[in-house]
Amino acid sequence: MLSLPLPGKWLSEMKFGGEFNELEKIQLLQRSILVNSFAYYELNENILSDFQYDDNGKQLAEMKKQYPEEFKQSRYYPYFHDYCADGTHYTSGFDLLERVRKTDDKLYRYIWMDALMALDRKK
Repeated sequence: MLSLPLPGKWLSEMKFGGEFNELEKIQLLQRSILVNSFAYYELNENILSDFQYDDNGKQLAEMKKQYPEEFKQSRYYPYFHDYCADGTHYTSGFDLLERVRKTDDKLYRYIWMDALMALDRKK
């Protein structure tokens, strides 16, 4: 018998091991979205399935609602400030990457390296 996830839970929700606080969880989700977006838009590859990527986005949107102050404190807030602004529509990863590329070349290069490493590990 197929069991459905509880409301507010997703089949591929990111699991956080260890002792992560809410800010760290938000930043991990944001970094995952940035790295996966880079792989998808710049390298034409997928690290995560579209389903997993969308679930990470939904999980981040839910955390934004539950922890608005932590969301604003995030290292990646300048790129995600309007993420899911109306509660239903997400800023595309393409837009996020363009924001990073225009304002923080060092972060953009780190995201690139992370995407390459993740794709290499996936093989």
